Amino acid sequence: MDFFSAIILGIIQGLVEWLPISSEAAVTLSGKFLFGMDYQEALSVSVFLHWGTLIAAIIYFRKELVQMLRDILSKNADKTLPVFLIITTILSGIIATPLLFLAFSVEIPDGLFTIFIGLFLLCIAFLQKNQKAGKETKIEIKKAIIPGLAQGFSALPGISRSGITLATLLAEKFPLKDALRLSFMMSIPIVFAAELMLPVIKQDFIFTPELAVGAAAAAIAGFASISALLKFVERVNFFKATLTLGAVVFAAGLLVYLS
Repeated sequence: MDFFSAIILGIIQGLVEWLPISSEAAVTLSGKFLFGMDYQEALSVSVFLHWGTLIAAIIYFRKELVQMLRDILSKNADKTLPVFLIITTILSGIIATPLLFLAFSVEIPDGLFTIFIGLFLLCIAFLQKNQKAGKETKIEIKKAIIPGLAQGFSALPGISRSGITLATLLAEKFPLKDALRLSFMMSIPIVFAAELMLPVIKQDFIFTPELAVGAAAAAIAGFASISALLKFVERVNFFKATLTLGAVVFAAGLLVYLS
């Protein structure tokens, strides 16, 4: 992989990470079809590039993270949000760890990835359509279980972490913008853990300057796309946009799988 391909893949990672589309699948498929990488190399690059979007999320939510740290250290502060994130991370780790090993040992047909992404987009569209605007939902510890377990399955390429957590949070009656922010914050601890595990799971993984440049590109694109997406959901009909995108992605995946 050269610097050009690393930058392109980093930008793709940064732009797609927060959308209900698997960034792992997008980067892996781009690496394969645009730059001729084999599946295992493209997948390991995809996992590493999450360092960039992890940094972007930490910078974007720095105030919330500092406040959570203060809440943890304070005896009287409400610790619901940090406990919620801790529970989702533990449950996600239980599911994700064996699936990461599986992802690096078994090659799944590319078309199935895309079909699955399309189905998730369609599900999210209809979940959001039935969500009442302006309704506030309190974060509760018990509501961490399903999103936490669901997030773990995103270790498999093709399953969108943002998509699967967003779908479960919407199903638990969180308003769209709140669900997005909570989904993004959920990514920070679990992605950090996955990055630390990468050299263990793929022992032949080698860090290169190209990967560092790609991660930097992902951080820049990821930071810009978080802000843009949160503004986007306030102005655009999310149901129509997601329904259209889901139908297109599902059809494309079907064509790839049948070809």
